Amino acid sequence: MYDSFFSGIEKQMPLVQRRELNRLITLTQQINIGKATLRFRFQSLLQRWITYTAQWNRIQREIEQGTYQRDLQKVQRHLAEVGGRLTDAQAIAMGIPAARVKQFVARQNRLVEEREAKGAPAVSAAAPAKGPRSATIVGVTSLQLDSFYEEYNRARVQVGDTRPAKPLDELAERLRPQIEKVLAEAKASRAKLQVTVENGKVKVLATPDHTR
Repeated sequence: MYDSFFSGIEKQMPLVQRRELNRLITLTQQINIGKATLRFRFQSLLQRWITYTAQWNRIQREIEQGTYQRDLQKVQRHLAEVGGRLTDAQAIAMGIPAARVKQFVARQNRLVEEREAKGAPAVSAAAPAKGPRSATIVGVTSLQLDSFYEEYNRARVQVGDTRPAKPLDELAERLRPQIEKVLAEAKASRAKLQVTVENGKVKVLATPDHTR
């Protein structure tokens, strides 16, 4: 559920579910678990819960501060293509959830202004000082990649995949050979990405895009 919220699929954090799980874990901690195997399994589960909650809290802080890597990568690709400052409408079109658009746009535009004042290119303003490079693939636009990423995460939710979501950059690198092969074989300049669910697994297929 948190992956869906961080991806912008869900508009609200699953706070009700989180409080209920906290309540159940607190109640279980008060029980004297006699069997060593069960006690070990619960301690392992408790450690995983602590790890996940720390991760969720960290990402939520990054979102509130406008430093969330996934959002920054979307803006970096946008500025690289069109330049200039970011508007609320552009941020929403790129997939930044509406609930955090205003704060995010204000921070990014402030960074752009600071960069311009120093005589540096504005495109670098949206990029973090360190981190993975922006996902770009010949034949696929940044908006296509963002749309694919949201569809991919919706499919993961559909099949019940609870593993942490892979970053868009990592997925793009895995898809790059497939897309390049499709473009070469079809002698096409553009490709499109299709997300399907087969036998409970999420599949991604690249096909040539001959539309004009």
